[in-house]
Amino acid sequence: MGGTLRKGYRLQSVNFGAMRAVTSFLLLFILAGRAEAQQCQPRPTALVLSGGGAKGLAHIGVLRVLDSLGIRPDLIIGSSMGAIIGAMYASGYTAREIDSLTRRLPLNDLFQQYDPTVPRSLGELQPILAWEQGGHGLNLQRAAVDEAEVNALLNQGLLRGNLIARGNFDSLPIPFRAVASNLADRDTVILRSGDLALSVRASMAIPLIFTPVSMNGSVLADGAISANIPVGPARTEGATRVIVSDATEHLADTLNAESPLDIADRLVAFLFRQPADSLGSEDVFIRPDVQNFASLDFAPDKIAALIDRGREAAAAALGQAPCLTAAGWGRASAAPRARLAGVTFNGGRPADQRHVQERFHLVPGDSLRPAAIRRGFQELGRSDDFRAIWLAPEGPVDSLRLTVTIQPAPRRYAGLGLAYDGDLGGEVWAGVVDRRLLGASLDGSGLLIVGELAQRLRLGVRTAALSRQALVPLLTLGLSNEDIRIFDAQGNQLPSDNTQEALVFGGVEQAFGRDWVTSLGGEARFWSDSSGGNRSAFGGRIRISKGTVPGEPVLRVEGAWTNHYQLAQLEVGPTFKQGRATIRPSARYGWGSDLPEQSTFMLGGYDGFPGLHIGERRGDREAVARLTVGYRVLGALQVRTDIATGQSANGGAAVPGGRWLVGGRVGLGVDTPIGPLRAEYGWASNDRGLWFVRIGRWF
Repeated sequence: MGGTLRKGYRLQSVNFGAMRAVTSFLLLFILAGRAEAQQCQPRPTALVLSGGGAKGLAHIGVLRVLDSLGIRPDLIIGSSMGAIIGAMYASGYTAREIDSLTRRLPLNDLFQQYDPTVPRSLGELQPILAWEQGGHGLNLQRAAVDEAEVNALLNQGLLRGNLIARGNFDSLPIPFRAVASNLADRDTVILRSGDLALSVRASMAIPLIFTPVSMNGSVLADGAISANIPVGPARTEGATRVIVSDATEHLADTLNAESPLDIADRLVAFLFRQPADSLGSEDVFIRPDVQNFASLDFAPDKIAALIDRGREAAAAALGQAPCLTAAGWGRASAAPRARLAGVTFNGGRPADQRHVQERFHLVPGDSLRPAAIRRGFQELGRSDDFRAIWLAPEGPVDSLRLTVTIQPAPRRYAGLGLAYDGDLGGEVWAGVVDRRLLGASLDGSGLLIVGELAQRLRLGVRTAALSRQALVPLLTLGLSNEDIRIFDAQGNQLPSDNTQEALVFGGVEQAFGRDWVTSLGGEARFWSDSSGGNRSAFGGRIRISKGTVPGEPVLRVEGAWTNHYQLAQLEVGPTFKQGRATIRPSARYGWGSDLPEQSTFMLGGYDGFPGLHIGERRGDREAVARLTVGYRVLGALQVRTDIATGQSANGGAAVPGGRWLVGGRVGLGVDTPIGPLRAEYGWASNDRGLWFVRIGRWF
């Protein structure tokens, strides 16, 4: 028995010890679980997206990882590019949708170094200086980005969120804040309400690139000036935990003190640099590797690389982050169908307001049509007659109201340009435009060109409207005095023929977007030349053109039929870019009958033919085909080659016969503040050679 008792006692002791071990383990587990539960209890979490220009596209990769993990922030707050991407994400777009949209958009065409531009009424000219009438007189025109098209694109992308928010950013699927900077004192301004697109536009208003935004009595600019990584504003909005995506670039340790450009770039970097905000143990810091990416380089390969960098950095950081669990949340697929109760307009002429109302299909009592509004933004974004349109929706869905603000292009414009050619000499032009001539809805323009060989004056007037989608009546008067250069068969210059001309054109013009223009009407021409006597002609003219670079049309078709002469002309020249190379195949064809001397075709136009003087061969027949290739070797410096074949004639077959000339040019080109500089030597198959030297684009 004793042995049995002892054995039983031993068994009982063993069971009791095991129970104590299990109890201790359970107690520790419960205490740890309570501590973990207390540590990981739900708390307001903000997704903080920094500025960084193109580098900010790395945020899209971060969003892709958040979506894959099902992590839903309680608030999104962003500066500059972070505000753009954050507003779209908060509006209900998935990261995959934002990724796809970004890759499709022509961002590299919008965010690039733009040359100053002229209004369409002045024609195809390239100014070196341009002034526009602002609120305090004429100011130098900004020439960094196509601001009107960027504004329109922003409105299209954020239309869904704007209609959902209706003036209150807390009404979005995820509450949103945009961060801007007050230019008066550099204070941080947190935008919580109003027009969503306009608020984001204020947050991305990089100084000297975008016009600052006036809002609630303050002048606002890029949020990155005061809070490039807006962790502090996120805390102000109630977030106790933050997920930070930092797409800024750290300053290099080395600096070329002898390079003014490097010094200027460093000073700009200082402008957008602030002390870092402290992060807690539960905060998540994601830093994609964006070193050596340019702030305004939106090339497709760079966009793809930046998104991949963001995804890699987010996967590494979020995989180790504590207390972030999947929320299993859904997204709104589209803005709710809203009924328009009323529309109020601010700014613009009555005709502009009517056009916007019709183009956007804003009919009180009817349902809003988002597709029509997006098309309206797209069309008006390509017009040179306005800067922006903001909708400012507010009110409940069943009685939505819009306060539409129209920002037309500045009323008055003045431009100045010049060019020098080693063969033609120099020319300078000055032009002015008044979009409300005599206070009426008329667009008046004046252009004066003074050169060694020609002097021209052109005056024009047309009806002014916000968009040139409709037919626009116009009337122009042109006066010119020109010396027509004459050469013998060996290329020796003979005495010039002097011509004077007056040309009156009246008709209509229709624009398709920013680049396509069609005009049709009647003309009356009066002229005299060295043959003696005064002549006149009356008839009609049609012109269709598309161009993105002055003097290098993508397509130009022109025809005239009068009682004295007939003319038909075609020019085509698309441009292709591949890496460092720019390739432009082009062709010219002209046919005429009884043309005035000043209207005959110069072989190769004002770009001339390799090896010959510009205007050396003229006639009423012309056909030229050429291939121009430029390759950038260092910065703006490029090697240029130009191969051409062509012929001109007077009379005969529609296509000039005989032995066609073949020629080529080789040289260097570089972009300068007054336009491209070219120095090339050309040869022609008739054993002729000649230097081609030009500064600026000829007009």
